[in-house]
Amino acid sequence: MELALNRSFFYPSNEPYGGIAGFYDYGPVGILLKKKIEDLWRRRFIKELGFYEVESSIITPERVLLASGHVDNFTDPIVECERCHAKFRADHIAEEQLEHFKWNGSLEELQDVFNKHKDVLKCPNCQGNFGKVKVFNLMFKTGIGADKSVAYTRPETAQGIFTSFIRLWRNHGGKLPMAVGQVGKSFRNEISPRNVLVRMREFTQMELEYFFNPKNKFIEGFEDVKDVKMRFLSAENQKNGKGVEVLTAKDLVELGLVHEIFAYFLAKEWQFYEELGLNMEKCRFRQLLPSEVPHYSNGNVDMEIETSYGVIETISNADRSNYDLSQHQKFSGKKFEIYDAASGERLVPHVFEVSLGVDRLVFALMEHCLKENEFGEFFAFNPIIAPYDVAVLPLMKRDGIDKKAKELAKELSKVFDVLFMDTGSMGKRFWRCDGIGVPYSITTDYQTLIDGTVTLRTRDDGYQIRIKENEIKERITALKLENKTTQSKTTH
Repeated sequence: MELALNRSFFYPSNEPYGGIAGFYDYGPVGILLKKKIEDLWRRRFIKELGFYEVESSIITPERVLLASGHVDNFTDPIVECERCHAKFRADHIAEEQLEHFKWNGSLEELQDVFNKHKDVLKCPNCQGNFGKVKVFNLMFKTGIGADKSVAYTRPETAQGIFTSFIRLWRNHGGKLPMAVGQVGKSFRNEISPRNVLVRMREFTQMELEYFFNPKNKFIEGFEDVKDVKMRFLSAENQKNGKGVEVLTAKDLVELGLVHEIFAYFLAKEWQFYEELGLNMEKCRFRQLLPSEVPHYSNGNVDMEIETSYGVIETISNADRSNYDLSQHQKFSGKKFEIYDAASGERLVPHVFEVSLGVDRLVFALMEHCLKENEFGEFFAFNPIIAPYDVAVLPLMKRDGIDKKAKELAKELSKVFDVLFMDTGSMGKRFWRCDGIGVPYSITTDYQTLIDGTVTLRTRDDGYQIRIKENEIKERITALKLENKTTQSKTTH
């Protein structure tokens, strides 16, 4: 958190007023990192696969969320201290104060636990007793227009995709499978937001909805990923006290753990996380237990990552059946049934969903990429998502060296995200660049004015090499494509 604050990654929203828990702003460095992650996801999960992207409204009428079940079911258990009247997530209190307790989702069971352990479960603020366990709806409520028609800020981006399905179907070919993605803000009025970016009230999601005929669970491109190895914790292994296995996408299908569409996207997610630069020994897929699977789902698998705050979920994968489209058909009175030419039948398509939390991923990536050398702590981000691609640093602020550096930075900024820095000693500037994860830096000096060469420095090993100015773009582009910050030690 200290590094995030001091290096402009993120910080509490409205900080001069004390801030409100669960809301964070991204600074100049953090927003570049976040956008690079989002852009890479778009490239890998939408553009390269020929899928569609939309941007739906954040404000959602109540009837839409009645259909989806959010009005009735999007709740968390809450308890209130009878002495100081502070409110807390009931399951969090129980899990923190009772050894080995893990909530199974039953409100009745949670109430029984509070009744049985009332002498142990106490308010963290004043040690007071708790009242009854109640349910709290997590959506932010608002009103539309002068008559204040009930609406909510969306709790997920998915519903905007579902409600636009028929129009998208008509406008874009009318053929299954069809996939639609979205990157955008969602809102959840968390009872007790915590752990910085891990549990927020306003956050960014990257979601993909893959519409398919349930009689055809095969997917184009599976052969390309069938041998991708993943760390997988099955529901069966959890029941039997066994651990994580290393399985390929093909193994997952042949063992009957998931179908081919499911395994395909798990493999793509694993490759995506590897490309981002996460420590994959600290990542795993966990198949949810039957008691954890939502009522609309035919099966869920979460991507979980080890962090300093414990194991956190960063991706939810769900075979959502045709629940959402059927519900919207029922509540809206409009037909969501389509004709599938391949099978010659009319049906309401099933949906496979990939839902990824960007902010949690940013936090986990920062932790996994934080390294230390003799100069201090730095972020060893993969160059493909590093906030700045390159820094331009003039050796001196005189004799035309700084002018040359500014001209170079302007030219490079047409292709790269460039950080220009001309204050402080060269050592301090190198350290400041490393500290925010800039993979390459270019130094202009007196030699530059003579022969047009500059010094290219790489972050992770501090190695420096002299190259011609007109080779910079090509050299950095090649290094980024190779996902490297080091190079062979040859001289120009």
